[in-house]
Amino acid sequence: MKNLIVVFITVICFDKSLSQTSQRLESNYLIQLADTKLKFGNWEGALQDYTNAIATDNSNAEAYMKRAYLNEITQRFQAAIEDYNVAIKLNPLSIYFYDKRAKAKILAMDYKGAIDDINKAVSLNPDDTEIISHRIDDFILMGEYENALSDIDSLIIKDPNSSDLLLKKGLIYFLENDLTSCKKILEDLIKTNNNSSIAFDLEGMVYIKMEQYEDAINSFTNAIKINPEFALAYYNRAIANRAIGRLEDAKKDINIALEISHDAPNIYFARALIKKEAGDIDGALIDYNNAIGLSPDYTDALYNRAFLKKFLGNYTEAFNDVEKLIQIEPELSSNWNLRGNISLLFDDFNSAIDDYSKAISIDNNYKEAYYNRGLAYIISYRLTNGCQDLITSGNLGYTPAINAHILFCGQ
Repeated sequence: MKNLIVVFITVICFDKSLSQTSQRLESNYLIQLADTKLKFGNWEGALQDYTNAIATDNSNAEAYMKRAYLNEITQRFQAAIEDYNVAIKLNPLSIYFYDKRAKAKILAMDYKGAIDDINKAVSLNPDDTEIISHRIDDFILMGEYENALSDIDSLIIKDPNSSDLLLKKGLIYFLENDLTSCKKILEDLIKTNNNSSIAFDLEGMVYIKMEQYEDAINSFTNAIKINPEFALAYYNRAIANRAIGRLEDAKKDINIALEISHDAPNIYFARALIKKEAGDIDGALIDYNNAIGLSPDYTDALYNRAFLKKFLGNYTEAFNDVEKLIQIEPELSSNWNLRGNISLLFDDFNSAIDDYSKAISIDNNYKEAYYNRGLAYIISYRLTNGCQDLITSGNLGYTPAINAHILFCGQ
């Protein structure tokens, strides 16, 4: 009888094991379906399949990780972090999981949480140079440059000729505006490895900051010779060409950059600026639309599109763009000033004055806002207030305000 009980229990456990295996196989199949949908841009379909994979086997850490990544690229950062949390509970010793959650926390602006995860990943394997290298990247993203440099120096001791580490060190110096140190590192790196397109590209960015545009163009050209598919180098060379007025060369470069990387909103934005300066207003508007279509919260593109629509007389559409800007960046005085300018075009003087006042409350030295509010007061027959604002603007060094004060206030 005892033997029969043992056999019975064994059969039950075996049957349960088969059931769990079947669930895992079905869950993995759903993950594969989701991966395919994600590859072809069907994000909602992929999300549903990852969710179904989790429902089928809620112990499948890979399903949580995959869904977390999808939530991350669709900017659902909190949902991504929650999925990473479950994956880490299922596998608390995975360095990779902590590293991925740290990046999601950076995007969600939880920098302390990100640092905790990075340090946890390193503590699990202090000798893993790859994870320390990831920590360097994360520190750079968070602006923790001293910590990044400390990690770089610890790794350089083991590998003093690492191009990757030297480039990261040069990038940190660049971001800290220590152009001399950055340039020295790049010069030494290029001497020993003149086949690094990234080194030449970063050197070009240094020259742009130094306003040495011809040298910058030469550096970007070297980067492109090494890697003809380097979209960023074309983009940067376009910026340098635009800075010295070579709009046709800039346009050619930016077009090539878009052929290589057609889903980069910053490249469309740069081309819009070039087109606007070349007088192609309609083309500029199309590219602002493209940039915003790819990145709806792209504030520079929204601001410039609003300004361009205002110029074209599309005041309502311009106002809508500024409304969104203020929702995203309510602390930016220029957004309130621009909305005031548009309200003025609707003859809504009180709203315009309120917006200019808001801009001034954020930046008490905003000379254009004082000037604009002064004109709004004068147009709405409040001469005393208007003249005082023109005096303030003039005292801040705004010449149009001095001339307007003579015209409207008689002195």
